[in-house]
Amino acid sequence: MTAPKTILIGDRVRYESAAGTIRGEVVDVVHDMNAAGNVIPWIVIEHVIDGRPIRTRLADTALVMMKFKVIFRDCFNYEAAAERYAYERMMEM
Repeated sequence: MTAPKTILIGDRVRYESAAGTIRGEVVDVVHDMNAAGNVIPWIVIEHVIDGRPIRTRLADTALVMMKFKVIFRDCFNYEAAAERYAYERMMEM
């Protein structure tokens, strides 16, 4: 399974790993260094654990290993469309 090519702010997503399954909403895409010192995109997902909102950062390069899936996208969200364009341009670089 491959990760989606575009991830928009506001997407409802689900990802599975050995630690468990998390369902949440993409709230940000940031650029930061990974352990190797390379600047990569990080997907910030907000989800709820025990009634408290938690933010989790996932490396864009790790999405393929985890079963990452967009489960809901608001097709009429114009801010999301602009964000998708920016993210696609970023991935081309």
